[in-house]
Amino acid sequence: MSKNKKESQEKVEDVQQVEQQKEAVAIEDVKITTVNYDLVDSSESKLKRRTNRVKMIKRAIWLTILVLIMTILVVSIVKSFRPDRTTSDSTIPEELYPEGDYNNYLRAKATGITDPQRLEVLDFDKDIKPLLVMPQIESIAVNLTTGVASPGSIDFKYIDADDPYSSIVLPNGETRAGYYTSETGSVTFSVDVPEAGFYYLSLVYYAEKSRDETLNIRETSGGANIERKVLINGQLPFDSAGHIRFYRMWKDRAAIVQDINGNDMKPSQMEVFDLSTAYVRDYTGYVIEPYMFHFKSGANTITFESVRENMSIIELKLESVPAIVTYQDYLNQHQDKAEPGEVMLQVEGEDSTKRSSPTLYAIADRTSPTNTPSHPVKVTLNSIGGTKWTAPGDWIEWEVDVEEAGMYELSFKAKQNTARGLFSTRRLYINGEIPFIEANSSNFNYSTNWRLVTMGNSEENYKFYFHEGINTIRLESTLGAYGSPINKVRNVVNSLNNMYLQIISITTVNPDPYQEYHLYGDNARIVGLLECFEENAQELREVSAYITELSGEKGSLVSVLDTMAIQLESFLEKPRTIQERLGTFVQNLSSLGTWITSIQEQSLTVEALYVSSSDAELPKPNADWFSDVWFDIKAFFMTFFFDYQSIGVTNAEGFDKEIEVWFLTSAVAGREQANAMKTLCDTTFVNQKGINVILKVVDPGVLLPATLAGTGPDVALNVYNGLPVNYALRNAAYDITQFDDFRYEVTEYGVKVWLDGEANPRFADSAMTPYALQKTADIHDLEFYALPITQSFLVTFYRKDIFQERGWTVPKTWDEVTSLVTELQISNLQFYLPLSAVGASAAVNQVFSSMLFQNGGDFYTEDKTATALDSEEAMQSFETWVKYYTDYSFPTAASFLNRFRTGETPIGVVDYTIFNYLAVFAPEITGKWGFAPIPGVRNPETGVINNKGASSGTAGIIMKQAKDPESSWEFLKWVTSAPTQLSYAQELESILGSAARHNTANMEAFKSMAWTVEEKDILLSQWVNTIGIPEVAGGYYTGRNVENAFRKTINEKLNPREVLLTYVDTINAELTKKRKEFGFITREDE
Repeated sequence: MSKNKKESQEKVEDVQQVEQQKEAVAIEDVKITTVNYDLVDSSESKLKRRTNRVKMIKRAIWLTILVLIMTILVVSIVKSFRPDRTTSDSTIPEELYPEGDYNNYLRAKATGITDPQRLEVLDFDKDIKPLLVMPQIESIAVNLTTGVASPGSIDFKYIDADDPYSSIVLPNGETRAGYYTSETGSVTFSVDVPEAGFYYLSLVYYAEKSRDETLNIRETSGGANIERKVLINGQLPFDSAGHIRFYRMWKDRAAIVQDINGNDMKPSQMEVFDLSTAYVRDYTGYVIEPYMFHFKSGANTITFESVRENMSIIELKLESVPAIVTYQDYLNQHQDKAEPGEVMLQVEGEDSTKRSSPTLYAIADRTSPTNTPSHPVKVTLNSIGGTKWTAPGDWIEWEVDVEEAGMYELSFKAKQNTARGLFSTRRLYINGEIPFIEANSSNFNYSTNWRLVTMGNSEENYKFYFHEGINTIRLESTLGAYGSPINKVRNVVNSLNNMYLQIISITTVNPDPYQEYHLYGDNARIVGLLECFEENAQELREVSAYITELSGEKGSLVSVLDTMAIQLESFLEKPRTIQERLGTFVQNLSSLGTWITSIQEQSLTVEALYVSSSDAELPKPNADWFSDVWFDIKAFFMTFFFDYQSIGVTNAEGFDKEIEVWFLTSAVAGREQANAMKTLCDTTFVNQKGINVILKVVDPGVLLPATLAGTGPDVALNVYNGLPVNYALRNAAYDITQFDDFRYEVTEYGVKVWLDGEANPRFADSAMTPYALQKTADIHDLEFYALPITQSFLVTFYRKDIFQERGWTVPKTWDEVTSLVTELQISNLQFYLPLSAVGASAAVNQVFSSMLFQNGGDFYTEDKTATALDSEEAMQSFETWVKYYTDYSFPTAASFLNRFRTGETPIGVVDYTIFNYLAVFAPEITGKWGFAPIPGVRNPETGVINNKGASSGTAGIIMKQAKDPESSWEFLKWVTSAPTQLSYAQELESILGSAARHNTANMEAFKSMAWTVEEKDILLSQWVNTIGIPEVAGGYYTGRNVENAFRKTINEKLNPREVLLTYVDTINAELTKKRKEFGFITREDE
């Protein structure tokens, strides 16, 4: 049993083992099958992923195409709302006699009423206009031989046409008679008027170069536009008659040429001396029609008083005031004139024949491939105007040759892309005449793209009569519809400024917010304060609404008006906060002044103009979207291969001589100034001398490491006063006394220098002082290391209106300054003296330097071995200077420009170049300020005032490592010469405007620049009294420690003499150390 069981059990086990083996094989089969299935799944997955990627790529392509299509549609839709073609919207001006001094003159003469309050209530259209008597008679020619010059006007004279020496010769060779008037003096003409009433005054004039005492023509001219005061019967009829402007004419000296790479080069400008015809009118366009002057019946006089520049009067006429000619009247006058068949005459904007300013030259525009010519990267001069054509009164004139006389439309391809929400206005002349009154206001709306602007209104395009042959078309910048709001805002600024001065006379400029000043209410210390705020807020709101209506949108400039109005209204609601928010009030007031400047600057760029028949098809002003994109793509890729270094290079053959010049940049000298210098180099110096100039614009900080590395230039321009001597001490500058044509002579005020055998020195004696190195005790043994390029000095700026109102006089001495300061402080006003910048590199303060020189002191001993600041003269000067800050609380940190504009600092002693800023950027105080020589020290024995002043400047230096010193010297002489400096100054003003007037160190060039005689006389009288501050080894310690002594005295309230003496020892120690280092004699050697 047991054996059978055992066998049976073994069989069972065998069967189980077999089954297990079968199961194992089955499982293995399943695994293999599964692996095979996995391999199949993996292949299918890869295929699916590949398919999905292809689909995604296709989707991306289609999406991109869709986006491009949508973009094109969007661009097309947007462009459809911004039409490329529009009209100038020229309409009859709303006000022909706007409010102001001229309006008041007409009121008084028409009614005979002199009381302003009675005149103000009269309605001009109803009460005044019917009383304006305008006799309709033939024009009255004034006999110029009746002209009588005022005493002192020795060069005013009638010139006969037959005079062989001084007759007026026109470009065609014709000679004309006329009355020559120079830039100073006046002439009075007599005229008999048959009927009393209002007349226009018209002139034919000839813009002159200057003449000498015998009326022989000199070859110099300031180039500024001519200004005259016009007096009728010995009286200035209204304030604006004191600033009548007559324009000079300019054109390109030569045709546009290209450099070696095909870039257009800006041609220099030259004046056109020819006859001009003009009415006596408001050049800004605020008053649309020419001024009407009232003449009595019988004998009258007309006086022209010179303000600026020279002019000969060829003809002077009184003309009847014609009836206003509208466009419909003009059409009726020319109804017999036919319109030619399909005609389109195109004139390029850059091809203008005459301009009123040298700033209006051809410019390059790369914004559209439709410009002619155009290139993606090359400089192509294809338009004119732009941001340089902004000043009211400036005009551009073109000529068009018409084959068939008739009535034509006139269109301009133009854009105004600088003032969003505003339009630019131009007055249109055809053949020297304004054809109809609507032509006074041709508007060009804001647009970032070019537009084809056709002269017309919303209903029709205007047609103009052009005769056969050459016709002229002139556009003149005017204020147009903005004239009235500008005048209103100017009145608001004046009103609020006056109120501000009254407020700070009670509260000071830093009032206590918790003190009750009684500025308003029953016991108000200021009469009508809140009423003034209310009236001006309402005026600003009305102006804001008017400008918004004009432009059709609320531009950024309107917000300035709204901000001021909101603050004034908040003052009415919470008058207690007035004293707390005076700072914000002053800022908003300053913004209003800036607003006037901004809205007056109405730029316009003209690419082309078209004289065409109404059925002619004009070119599209802008390219289609694809052309624009392709133009931009080409521009992008071509920039990688374009040779920017050779822009302006006209000679590819090379030169025998070549120098490298570095134009060092500064706050007042940048790329625009460098471009002007480069233009002059290429057109004059290179051609005349045969020396090529590689001019590079370089940061001043690069000069020192480049010099140390031996990779510096041959010549460096615009180096500061201390650099030449400091480089010379380290054998890095070239001694220009080694040249044979350099001669000098030591004088009381510095050094006279003669170059190139010239009869007269180029510079003021003070100009060369900082560039002289004295190594020995002999003051006549000097080495010079630079020639001056610019020179600046101090003058006294003051507010004429405030001084006249208070009965103050401009101080001539520092004692008078002290007396005036007492008067100023009663009204919480301030006197301004500039302080040097805090820091190790601070220059010697010019006010202290001037006081030192006036008291007979100096910075150093005669042998330059030690400072002379321990002298009694120096101690007294330092004490006087510090006293203004310790005893009279002069501000140590303040913005003179802002405070001068508001009037809280009505007087200050500052650099004369501030004139440029005030003349351009402070229009709200135009005519309300002046300048005078700086205060001085009166000699108690002789009574003579010594008002010597310190000067500063920049220079040109030849580096010691110069490869060709002789060529470098030729360049330095050329760049500092009078012709070059005058051309450079005119070039800068042509590029940047009068705000960039060059403060040249060349006195002859300065005399020929566009200053009035009064301005020139004041500046020259101060200039010849300037003294340069010498540079010595270790001299940098002088300026630094004078500044330290000043700060220590006022901050710690110490004795100024004791403090200065402490720093004298420090200065002397450094001077001795440096003199030993360079091998010079020291105090210890004496």
